[in-house]
Formats: sequence, structure tokens, C-alpha cells
Amino acid sequence: MRSPYTVLGVGKTARTEDIKSAYRQLAKTWHPDQKPDDPQAGVRFAEIAQAYKLLIDPDLRMQFDEGHIDARGRRRKRPVRGFAANPFSSFKRARTTESGPQAKDGAAGTQAKGPDGQADGSDGASFHDMVAHIFGETAAKQARETVQTAKPGDGRAKTDAPGLDEDPLNALDALFEKWKTLHKPESDMPASRHQIEITLETALIGYRGEIPFGSTANVSFNSPPGTLDGMELRVPSPDPTLHGDAIVTFRHARHARLRSVGADLHGDHPINLAEAVLGGAFVFMALDGPVRMAIPEWSGSDTVLRIPGLGLPAASGARGDLHVHLRVMLPEKPDPKLIELMRSSKRSWFM
Repeated sequence: MRSPYTVLGVGKTARTEDIKSAYRQLAKTWHPDQKPDDPQAGVRFAEIAQAYKLLIDPDLRMQFDEGHIDARGRRRKRPVRGFAANPFSSFKRARTTESGPQAKDGAAGTQAKGPDGQADGSDGASFHDMVAHIFGETAAKQARETVQTAKPGDGRAKTDAPGLDEDPLNALDALFEKWKTLHKPESDMPASRHQIEITLETALIGYRGEIPFGSTANVSFNSPPGTLDGMELRVPSPDPTLHGDAIVTFRHARHARLRSVGADLHGDHPINLAEAVLGGAFVFMALDGPVRMAIPEWSGSDTVLRIPGLGLPAASGARGDLHVHLRVMLPEKPDPKLIELMRSSKRSWFM
């Protein structure tokens, strides 16, 4: 596991306030509810929580800095038993000895022995090695103490360590099933493609919908805030043997005032000749509401007014910008005064 300082992105001299601030920001970003489509979000969030738990406690932080505990909060010490190339080899040998034919010395069901030469039970030593490898030395130590203090005839001793109240093989089966769930293979069936048109207002806050798989199954899905035009989202199939995954492509619908270019929004605003020459102000209706904007003097149709942070949310979490393009427009009907002004100006140019 990585150093908690690396996980939170703080230095070893970071203050408590800095650690809290870094944790809040990372926890908000990586919370599984914020990234429902990222399978690594839960793992990253758990790593952030563990790092915060270790660094926010002065005693735990000092023990980690001095090398007494590791990033998981476990004491650093050499394992009770070493492992061969296959860490479960001793476990397999113990099970085989227990249920197999008699050994060469004539003893049947010889028990596995620990480093001190004492029998640890039919498979106790090897299973404790396996538990130490998977769950850590703390769980293995607790299991050994529970077995040693259990009275004969009490049946299987109960522990608080994961998997130790079950048969060792059943514990391995459960771990393997969990691994298969986390590493679910993609369906061999071809993926279906769907295109959904959403408004810019919906793209700003995110989209929630359903995809039909066949005639009976519908799967709900969410798109994150800041759904950009052309973004694709894969919706896993509820039954990979019958249907492939669905790939959803989002398209932005035509908007009355705005158009999207990535996370930026662009809009047009007409100004008259007087405003173009003398400057002025106007109110533009953005996605977040009305925005007052100033027109600089001597603005032409190539003038673009930019307001940061009023576009769509980007992948980085920051929002794009709003760009308002000024368009110099003549009056709908001929203006005699303006015509005469232009004629007078034209005559003066040639005199």
C-alpha cells in the first residue's frame, strides 16, 4: 500500500488543517457516488480514508514516521512463517496428509507442525499462514490465540478474523468468488449502440436514463455532470450470455442561445453601430442565469467577451468558459439620420 502522505498528496510536515483539507477534497472527488461508472472509485476512496485515519491520529502518525507501523496501521515485523514460491503449498500438504494414505513411518493423518515442533491442528499452521498472507499478521495472531485458548469439545472456536470461522477451503472459495466479481469478463456478445440527445441544461447537471436489454430487462444508468457532446458511456449487460453491453453516445440538442465546443459554451449577441463605437452594456442569459456584460468601445464583429467558469464541467472538475461573440447589426429599417451621417463622413473624406 502507498504511503499515506502520497495518497493524500501532502508532505511529511503537513499540519492537521492541511491533512483535513486534502482529505475533504479527495473524498469528495473519489466517493463512489460521484463516480458510479469507475470501478476503481471504491478502492481509491478506501485508500484515502485509511490514509486520513492514520495521519489524523498523532500517535499513529508518529509510529508510521518512525517505521513502527506500515501504511495499513500494522506493526512492522518479520512474518512468523516464511512462504515458498506458492504461499499455499504448506496448506495443501497439510490437507493431503490429513486425508491421504499412511505416512512411511506408519502414522496416519499426521498433523502439520509449527516451528516449535508442536502440532497446530490438522491444518491450523498452514491455514494461519494463508490468513497472514491475505489478511495480515494481526488476523493470524488472533486466530492462533483463539485456537490455543479453546477448550476441547467446544466445537469450532469463533473468531473475529475474516474467514476463520469457516472451513479453509470454503474461505478460499469465497475469496475466489469475490475476485471473479471484481474481475467480471466482458460479454462475448456484440455491443449495441444507442444515441441520446440531451439539452445543454441536462448536460450541465448530468443525465439519468434506462437502456432496454431485450424485451424484459431495463438497466438504469447515470451520466456525470458535464456530459460533453460525443461522450460515450458503456452500460454493462445484465446477462452477458444473452446480450452484449450497451454503448450510449450523447449528443447536445440545438440550443436557442448557446452552442458547445468541448466544455466551453459560445453564444452571439447583436449590438448596434452606436454601441460598437461608444461601448455599452447588456445582460446575457447563460445556463446559470443572467450575466451582465460590458461592451468595450470600438468593438467589431470579431470581438469576443469571455467569462471563466460559466461553461460545462470538464473531466478535471473545473468548468469551461462562456464566450459571447458580438455581432454589429444595422437597424431593420433604414435610418435617415444614420444615412446622412455616413454621407457627410464620406464627403469629408474626399475633400
